[in-house]
Amino acid sequence: MSVVRRETIEKLLGQTQELNVTIFLPTHKTGEEAKQDSIRLKNLIQKAKTDLIDLGWKENRVDELFKPVVDKTEENQFWLHQDKGLAIYANENYFDFFKIPVSPKENYYISENFLITPLLELQNHHSSYHVLLLSQNETKMFRVEPDETTQIAFESVPTSMEDHLKYHVHERSMQHHSGARGGGAVFHGQGGEADENNKELELFLKHIENKVTKYLKKVNGPLVLAGPEKMVSFYKKANKYFNVLDNYIAGNCDNKSVKELEDESWSIVEAYFREEIDSDIERFNNLKGSELISTDISDVIKSAYFGKVDTLFVPMGYHQYGIFDPDKNQVEISDKMNGKTIDLINFAAISAIRNGSTLYGLSQEQVPENSGLAAIYRYKT
Repeated sequence: MSVVRRETIEKLLGQTQELNVTIFLPTHKTGEEAKQDSIRLKNLIQKAKTDLIDLGWKENRVDELFKPVVDKTEENQFWLHQDKGLAIYANENYFDFFKIPVSPKENYYISENFLITPLLELQNHHSSYHVLLLSQNETKMFRVEPDETTQIAFESVPTSMEDHLKYHVHERSMQHHSGARGGGAVFHGQGGEADENNKELELFLKHIENKVTKYLKKVNGPLVLAGPEKMVSFYKKANKYFNVLDNYIAGNCDNKSVKELEDESWSIVEAYFREEIDSDIERFNNLKGSELISTDISDVIKSAYFGKVDTLFVPMGYHQYGIFDPDKNQVEISDKMNGKTIDLINFAAISAIRNGSTLYGLSQEQVPENSGLAAIYRYKT
């Protein structure tokens, strides 16, 4: 799971020059389409080069701007670990790229600013959470952050049933061995075998729960469980941590990759992190009829530039071209880019970021009143 933090976008905006090039490309991890990604990128670069030459740039100057882009994207390793999309930012003094978990529209943008609106939905998740993989073979916990996932080490507690049984055995005579499929311990005993096995499993998970809760009380944040139904049920029975989510990743997760755990846990925890967004949408709706909200694009653009916007709701994939004259405080709407016009939605988002506003990148239908741009204002005019 990749997330672009707000600080990353702010740093990006600090690198803008007189002319800046942004390229977005949907990418593929495998298959024939993945082989075509590099070719499609070369075509986009060539189109952007042609546009710069049409603007009066010399060919050698254009080639120099794109040199770090071409050099990087011609490396074999570059295309081995793609996500759903690629964002490239370049000007004469700067180059950076992001492999993103959303599939953007294939396009390029040449303007006085970088195109940052497609990145906004990636900053909606800006906190960390944990995933606890329950397994008799090896129980693990991961801290999932916007830009990395780290395994948390358990100290002084057995993480497998095999190790647990070495130190926590009932007085009743029981034997165990590690020959079952998957390497887990297999129990044998006289009478009530299933009950004894369940007691040991519950005891094992109690010890895990004690360590997990002690750790999580210091760092907070939601916990997503992953594992067989019985283990999840026993863990929840023992649980003393306030923020274990009801939904969990069901089934044996021993062979799941970290990426699979990230993706499946995010589908569970996303609603938790949307609470702040939903709260601000509700605030917008409660202010209907007042002068503290607007869905008028021209008014929102002007307000964002002059620092009036408290919260900005930006529709992903929506563009509105035009010209903004701050001296006259005037917006002219256009239906296309023509060398003078800019993406006004992008301009509003950049202005809001620079003025410390809260921004949310949402699908069109999630934006209040299904509008092209929506804002909550800090004060009345």
